[in-house]
Amino acid sequence: MFLVLVIGLFARLDMAAFGFNYDMSSYRIVAGILDHGGNVYASTERYNYGPFWFLILHGLDLLAGHNETVFRYLVAGFLSLVDVGICLFLWRRFGHLVACLFFLNPISVLITGFHSQFDNLAIFIGLLAAEMMGDDLDRPVNRRKFSALVLLGLSIATKHILFAFPFWLAVKQKGGRQKLIVILVPVLVFLAGFTPYWREGQQGIIQNVFHYHSETNQYFYNMFVPRCLESIFSSRAVWFICLAVFAFIYRQKNTVEFLLAYTCVLVATSPAIMNQYLAIPIAFVAIRWNVLTALYTVLGTWVLLGPPNGPLMLGRLPVMPPNLPICALVFALVWFTWRQNLVAVFQILCRKCVAEIKNQLGRQP
Repeated sequence: MFLVLVIGLFARLDMAAFGFNYDMSSYRIVAGILDHGGNVYASTERYNYGPFWFLILHGLDLLAGHNETVFRYLVAGFLSLVDVGICLFLWRRFGHLVACLFFLNPISVLITGFHSQFDNLAIFIGLLAAEMMGDDLDRPVNRRKFSALVLLGLSIATKHILFAFPFWLAVKQKGGRQKLIVILVPVLVFLAGFTPYWREGQQGIIQNVFHYHSETNQYFYNMFVPRCLESIFSSRAVWFICLAVFAFIYRQKNTVEFLLAYTCVLVATSPAIMNQYLAIPIAFVAIRWNVLTALYTVLGTWVLLGPPNGPLMLGRLPVMPPNLPICALVFALVWFTWRQNLVAVFQILCRKCVAEIKNQLGRQP
C-alpha cells in the first residue's frame, strides 16, 4: 500500500507539470480577490460553489507566496492528499484491492493532477459523514447523527455533488419528524455558509450559484429515454426522477454503499456531463470492479487524454465520443442493481433454448 500511495501521488503531481486549464485560471482569480479583501460572489462570475473551497484556495495561495506555479502544485498536492484520505477510507472499509483500484485509477489521477477539480473533497467529507451517520436509521437523530448531518452540509457547501443525498438518507430514516431533520440540517448548513457574503454578494450568489447551469449535453437522455417521453419530461426532470426512484431501490444498503451508489446514479443519469464529473463515481467503480466498470475506466481515460482538454503530450489521440463512458456506466449501474434478475432471466432463456434444440433433434428421424 505504501508503494501504491507513492506511485499514485507521483502520477498526480506529474500530471500537474503538463499545464492547467480554465478552472485553474478561475482559482487564481478567486485567490486574487481574497488577497485584496474582496467578496468573491460580488467580484467574479467564475465561482459557482459554496465558500469552503475558496477559503482553502486562499490559504494555499498564501502558502505559495502568490507564486502561480507553486500555487498550481499546492492545489494538486492538496487534492492528492484528499485522494489519499479516500484511499485509506476504502482500505479500512473494503480492503487493499479496492483502495488500490481507486488510487491508481487513471481517471482519478487525471482529474486530480491535471484538471485539479475538487469533487473528491466533497466526496471525502460525504464519506466521513456517512460513516459517522451509521446504519441505525430506525432510531431518532442523536448527537452523533446530528454531527454527521452538519458534516454532510459542509460537503454540499464545498461542492453540490451530494445535494440530493439528504433526501436519500430521509428515505432510510424512520419517523416523519426525523426525516425532516435529516433533510433540513444539511440544507441549513449549506445556506448558512453564504451568510457572511450575502450583503455584497447577494446577486452573484443567486445568479452564479443557485441559477448556475452546466453544459446540457444530455447523454443519458438522448441514449436511453424513449422519444415518446421526451415531449413529456425534460432531461432535468428525468434526472430528478431517477435520483428519487433509486433512493428507494437502494434503501436497504448500508449508508456508505448507499452514498457510493448515489454518486453512480448522479453521474450516469445527469443531463450535463463535464470532464471532471467522470471522477465522481470512481470509488463506486473500485468497490464494484467488473468488465463494465473497467470499460468505463478505459473509455473515460481516453476522453480525458484526448483533445481538446487533455494533457499536451497526448493531445493527438483520436477523439473518443464522451457519451460512450456514460453508456458503459449506465450498463454497470443496471448490472449492479438487477444482476440477480438478469442472471435468472438469462438462465431461463438458456434452458428454453436447450429444450427447444433437444425437441428439434428429437423430431429428426
